[in-house]
Amino acid sequence: MARPYGDPVEIVTAPIPAQSPFIPADSKIVVGAVAPASPDPIPLVLLPGFEYRLREWRHPDTHEVHWLFERRKATQQGEADD
Repeated sequence: MARPYGDPVEIVTAPIPAQSPFIPADSKIVVGAVAPASPDPIPLVLLPGFEYRLREWRHPDTHEVHWLFERRKATQQGEADD
């Protein structure tokens, strides 16, 4: 059985400040994570031994796109991931 992702946090994004022909106009940059204890987004810290993923989530009322950042303990060498 796959290890579940846990500890999801919402990610704060912002428009990309510079234009580039290689970056689509509607792309966003990650500013940080939402935290109740901080008025500003907190930088993301990636810990060794964990796997991370970003998951898109739409607000059910506004349909605004939000992002959730999730982590899980990395699978060990030779361990099945299903």
